[in-house]
This record gives sequence, structure tokens and C-alpha cells, in this order.
Amino acid sequence: MFQRQPYTSRPGLIQRSQRKYSDMGLTRIKHPSHSHHYLCLLKLPQEPYWCNGCMGLGFGPCYECEHEGCGFYLHEECANAAPSTSHPFSKCSLKFHYNAPQGNERYCDACGEDVFGFVYQCSHKHPHDYHPRCLKLPLTLTAGDGLILQLRKKLPSKCLRCGSKETSNKIQGWCYVSSSDRYCYHIACVKDMILEKWRKGYFTQDGDVNEANNLALQTFNPGREIALPGGRSSSKATKLWRKAATVIMVIISALFGDPSALISVLVQNWLSS
Repeated sequence: MFQRQPYTSRPGLIQRSQRKYSDMGLTRIKHPSHSHHYLCLLKLPQEPYWCNGCMGLGFGPCYECEHEGCGFYLHEECANAAPSTSHPFSKCSLKFHYNAPQGNERYCDACGEDVFGFVYQCSHKHPHDYHPRCLKLPLTLTAGDGLILQLRKKLPSKCLRCGSKETSNKIQGWCYVSSSDRYCYHIACVKDMILEKWRKGYFTQDGDVNEANNLALQTFNPGREIALPGGRSSSKATKLWRKAATVIMVIISALFGDPSALISVLVQNWLSS
């Protein structure tokens, strides 16, 4: 499983030239995790980013430090995390922490990724951990042609990505499942797929796409990287692959935020190929 190392701030890189966000009509907030600067809401970021709250990758709306070069980002969900919350999959109230009080190696019980920062925990002696974004995942997704995906606490059958009911770190993990149970995917597996592509340079952090990265993106087809239901290889395989690609991209959007313009174009290429 790809692991993101804990963020270490580098104040020497901060530039004091301030962007005129207030003149652009953008929402500005002060956040305890970055109290010395204002953070401004970006509805459509021009590039992927790492959230300095939960330490997770993001493509969708976020809060960015208004000082150019500071490089501080928070998922919208992390910036607006309430002191406590609840979820249908948890029987007790969940309390927010900037870092897990236990201090040891911990994993999110929803997505299976490491917990390095912002986290919600239940009150049990051995608490469950949840990233703020994971608790905001939609309970229902629509993946085209009326295909409905439901968020579930347990897989009804094996994940089509990993072929198991457990994630690679033995956490059962939440999943999205179609109404017919044909398409079953761990949240952890879809996250791992994107994070691995990020590590290999499929997405650029500065928004630029060089020739090598562009070629890599063109050859990245999520539908073909994930097994088809029943391992089919008949003449219906292409149709099923296209459906799988649609399902995966809908889940990716729920996990990371709406894809950037670049990824949106590539999705259309995947679905038409």
C-alpha cells in the first residue's frame, strides 16, 4: 500500500507576496492548524494537492493559504470538521482530533489508509479511526445508465480489484457496491490505484503535463486495471469494461473530489475507447 509521509512545514519557503483573494470574492477563513495566515476556498483547483490536515490527496474543493508559495492546503471537509459528528456505520459519537491521541500506527477504518493527521475516533477502548473526508462520502452514487452504487460497511462478495473481502492491511474497509452486487470495490483499493499512479508520475503536482506524463495518462485505463465481474472475456467484455471505468471514475470523484479538467478529458477518452 502506498504510504504518504507526515507533512513537515518549511517556513523558509513562504513568500510574503499576498494574493488579492478578497478582491476575487472568495471565502476566507482562519484555521487553528494554520492560524498565522488566512485560507481561501478554491472551488476548482487547477492542480492536485496534498491536504495538510489529513495528509491525503485531493482534486476537488479545498482551502489554500493566501500567501503564494506557502503551499498549505486543507480539504474542504477537513477545514470545516466539527468537534464531533456521527455516521450510520458507527454506533457512538465520533470526536475530532488534530492527531490520533494514541500516537501509534493507525489506519482509517473506512479507506484503510494511514492516519497521519486529522481524524475522528469513537469512544471505545480500542477506537475506530476515520478521515474527515471518508465520513462525508455519499451513501449513494449514480454511475450512468441508472446504475446505483451504495456505500456499505462490509463487502457482500470479493472486491473486483484485489479479489478479497479484506484490504491489504487486513482492515475490512468500506466499499461501494452496485444494487445487483455485480460491481464491488473497496474504497481502499480505488484509493491505492490513484495514489500509486500519483507516485509513478501520472499526475503532476504543479499542473504541468510533460510528454512522458501525458503518454502515461493516456495509457491509464481504470476499467481495464480492475477485473470484470465473473472474469468474463466474451464479446461483452468491452461494454463491461466501459461500465467498470464509469463506476471507478464515479468512486474516484467521491473520494478525491471532482477530477480536474485534464482528468475529465481523459475519462471521456477511456469511455469512448
